Amino acid sequence: MEDSGPTLVEPLSVQHPVPLRNGYPTVDDCYNTATAFLVRCLFPNGVELFIRHDTPNGIRFEGEEGELFVSRGALQGPAVEELKEKPLPEEILTALRKGKGTNSHMGNFFECVRDRSLPISDVFSHHRALTTCHLANIALRLGRPLKWDPGREQILDDPEANAWQSREQRKGYEIRL
Repeated sequence: MEDSGPTLVEPLSVQHPVPLRNGYPTVDDCYNTATAFLVRCLFPNGVELFIRHDTPNGIRFEGEEGELFVSRGALQGPAVEELKEKPLPEEILTALRKGKGTNSHMGNFFECVRDRSLPISDVFSHHRALTTCHLANIALRLGRPLKWDPGREQILDDPEANAWQSREQRKGYEIRL
Protein backbone atom coordinates (compact mmCIF):
# COMPACT_ATOMS: atom_id res chain seq x y z
CA MET A 1 0.00 0.00 0.00
CA GLU A 2 3.03 2.31 -0.46
CA ASP A 3 1.21 4.61 -2.89
CA SER A 4 -2.13 4.42 -1.14
CA GLY A 5 -3.55 4.60 2.35
CA PRO A 6 -6.67 3.83 4.36
CA THR A 7 -10.11 4.65 2.99
CA LEU A 8 -11.72 4.72 6.44
CA VAL A 9 -10.27 5.74 9.80
CA GLU A 10 -12.68 5.01 12.64
CA PRO A 11 -12.12 5.78 16.32
CA LEU A 12 -13.64 2.89 18.28
CA SER A 13 -12.79 4.28 21.71
CA VAL A 14 -10.86 7.24 23.12
CA GLN A 15 -10.17 8.87 26.44
CA HIS A 16 -8.79 12.39 26.67
CA PRO A 17 -7.47 13.75 29.99
CA VAL A 18 -9.26 17.07 29.36
CA PRO A 19 -12.54 17.89 27.60
CA LEU A 20 -12.31 18.81 23.92
CA ARG A 21 -14.45 21.22 21.91
CA ASN A 22 -14.24 21.00 18.11
CA GLY A 23 -11.10 18.91 18.57
CA TYR A 24 -9.30 21.47 20.73
CA PRO A 25 -8.61 21.08 24.45
CA THR A 26 -10.67 23.31 26.72
CA VAL A 27 -7.90 23.38 29.34
CA ASP A 28 -4.50 24.75 28.38
CA ASP A 29 -2.36 24.03 31.41
CA CYS A 30 -2.06 20.23 31.33
CA TYR A 31 -1.44 17.22 29.13
CA ASN A 32 -4.15 16.97 26.46
CA THR A 33 -3.23 14.04 24.20
CA ALA A 34 -5.45 10.93 24.22
CA THR A 35 -4.37 8.55 26.98
CA ALA A 36 -6.39 5.53 25.81
CA PHE A 37 -7.57 4.80 22.28
CA LEU A 38 -8.47 2.20 19.70
CA VAL A 39 -8.68 3.18 16.03
CA ARG A 40 -9.67 0.95 13.10
CA CYS A 41 -8.20 1.73 9.67
CA LEU A 42 -9.62 0.01 6.60
CA PHE A 43 -7.52 -0.21 3.44
CA PRO A 44 -8.74 -0.65 -0.17
CA ASN A 45 -7.49 -4.25 -0.29
CA GLY A 46 -9.62 -5.20 2.74
CA VAL A 47 -6.77 -5.15 5.28
CA GLU A 48 -7.70 -3.78 8.70
CA LEU A 49 -5.12 -2.00 10.84
CA PHE A 50 -5.82 -1.31 14.51
CA ILE A 51 -3.90 1.44 16.30
CA ARG A 52 -4.07 1.07 20.05
CA HIS A 53 -2.37 2.27 23.21
CA ASP A 54 -2.53 -0.87 25.35
CA THR A 55 0.16 -2.95 23.66
CA PRO A 56 3.96 -2.72 23.59
CA ASN A 57 5.33 -0.17 21.13
CA GLY A 58 5.67 -1.96 17.81
CA ILE A 59 3.52 -3.66 15.21
CA ARG A 60 1.87 -7.06 15.29
CA PHE A 61 0.97 -8.77 12.04
CA GLU A 62 -1.78 -11.37 12.31
CA GLY A 63 -2.47 -13.80 9.48
CA GLU A 64 -4.08 -17.13 8.84
CA GLU A 65 -0.84 -18.98 9.64
CA GLY A 66 0.22 -17.09 12.76
CA GLU A 67 1.45 -13.76 13.99
CA LEU A 68 4.65 -11.75 14.10
CA PHE A 69 5.56 -8.86 16.43
CA VAL A 70 8.23 -6.33 15.42
CA SER A 71 9.61 -3.35 17.34
CA ARG A 72 12.96 -1.64 17.68
CA GLY A 73 13.87 -4.07 20.46
CA ALA A 74 11.96 -7.24 19.59
CA LEU A 75 11.19 -9.66 16.81
CA GLN A 76 8.88 -12.41 18.03
CA GLY A 77 6.61 -15.10 16.66
CA PRO A 78 6.68 -18.58 15.15
CA ALA A 79 8.19 -17.31 11.88
CA VAL A 80 11.14 -15.86 13.81
CA GLU A 81 11.67 -19.13 15.67
CA GLU A 82 11.71 -20.99 12.33
CA LEU A 83 14.56 -18.74 11.13
CA LYS A 84 16.83 -20.27 13.78
CA GLU A 85 16.50 -23.65 12.05
CA LYS A 86 16.05 -22.39 8.49
CA PRO A 87 17.75 -18.98 8.00
CA LEU A 88 17.01 -16.91 4.92
CA PRO A 89 19.59 -17.19 2.12
CA GLU A 90 21.98 -14.23 1.80
CA GLU A 91 20.59 -13.30 -1.64
CA ILE A 92 17.12 -12.77 -0.10
CA LEU A 93 18.59 -10.62 2.68
CA THR A 94 20.49 -8.57 0.08
CA ALA A 95 17.29 -8.10 -1.95
CA LEU A 96 15.41 -7.02 1.18
CA ARG A 97 18.11 -4.43 1.82
CA LYS A 98 17.63 -3.28 -1.80
CA GLY A 99 21.15 -4.41 -2.60
CA LYS A 100 22.77 -2.35 0.13
CA GLY A 101 25.46 -3.95 2.24
CA THR A 102 24.57 -2.46 5.61
CA ASN A 103 21.87 -3.03 8.19
CA SER A 104 22.14 0.44 9.74
CA HIS A 105 19.84 3.25 8.60
CA MET A 106 22.67 5.77 8.83
CA GLY A 107 25.00 3.61 6.77
CA ASN A 108 22.26 3.05 4.20
CA PHE A 109 21.59 6.78 4.05
CA PHE A 110 25.25 7.57 3.32
CA GLU A 111 25.39 4.86 0.64
CA CYS A 112 22.32 6.38 -1.00
CA VAL A 113 23.82 9.88 -0.89
CA ARG A 114 26.83 8.47 -2.74
CA ASP A 115 24.93 6.53 -5.41
CA ARG A 116 21.73 8.68 -5.56
CA SER A 117 19.41 5.72 -4.89
CA LEU A 118 16.42 5.62 -2.54
CA PRO A 119 17.20 4.51 1.00
CA ILE A 120 15.50 1.52 2.58
CA SER A 121 13.63 3.97 4.81
CA ASP A 122 12.41 6.35 2.11
CA VAL A 123 10.35 9.51 2.58
CA PHE A 124 7.59 8.39 0.19
CA SER A 125 6.51 5.22 2.02
CA HIS A 126 6.98 6.92 5.39
CA HIS A 127 4.75 9.81 4.31
CA ARG A 128 1.94 7.34 3.59
CA ALA A 129 2.44 5.45 6.86
CA LEU A 130 2.49 8.62 8.94
CA THR A 131 -0.56 9.99 7.13
CA THR A 132 -2.49 7.07 8.65
CA CYS A 133 -1.30 8.13 12.12
CA HIS A 134 -2.23 11.78 11.52
CA LEU A 135 -5.69 10.75 10.30
CA ALA A 136 -6.13 8.62 13.42
CA ASN A 137 -5.29 11.63 15.60
CA ILE A 138 -7.78 13.84 13.73
CA ALA A 139 -10.49 11.17 14.08
CA LEU A 140 -9.71 10.82 17.82
CA ARG A 141 -9.84 14.58 18.39
CA LEU A 142 -13.11 15.02 16.49
CA GLY A 143 -14.61 11.75 17.76
CA ARG A 144 -15.88 10.51 14.41
CA PRO A 145 -14.92 8.30 11.46
CA LEU A 146 -13.11 9.86 8.52
CA LYS A 147 -13.40 8.80 4.88
CA TRP A 148 -10.06 9.30 3.13
CA ASP A 149 -9.24 9.53 -0.56
CA PRO A 150 -5.64 8.25 -0.70
CA GLY A 151 -5.18 9.36 -4.31
CA ARG A 152 -6.12 13.00 -3.66
CA GLU A 153 -4.94 12.84 -0.03
CA GLN A 154 -8.12 14.51 1.16
CA ILE A 155 -10.69 13.77 3.84
CA LEU A 156 -14.05 13.38 2.12
CA ASP A 157 -17.33 15.06 3.01
CA ASP A 158 -15.98 16.70 6.18
CA PRO A 159 -14.57 20.23 5.73
CA GLU A 160 -13.89 20.61 9.47
CA ALA A 161 -11.75 17.45 9.56
CA ASN A 162 -10.07 18.35 6.27
CA ALA A 163 -9.02 21.70 7.78
CA TRP A 164 -6.92 19.75 10.33
CA GLN A 165 -4.51 18.71 7.56
CA SER A 166 -2.75 22.07 7.67
CA ARG A 167 -2.61 25.23 9.69
CA GLU A 168 -1.88 28.86 9.04
CA GLN A 169 1.83 29.40 8.58
CA ARG A 170 3.60 31.77 10.94
CA LYS A 171 4.41 35.11 9.28
CA GLY A 172 7.82 34.96 7.63
CA TYR A 173 7.82 31.14 7.47
CA GLU A 174 5.14 30.56 4.83
CA ILE A 175 5.70 27.79 2.30
CA ARG A 176 5.47 29.12 -1.23
CA LEU A 177 4.77 26.70 -4.05
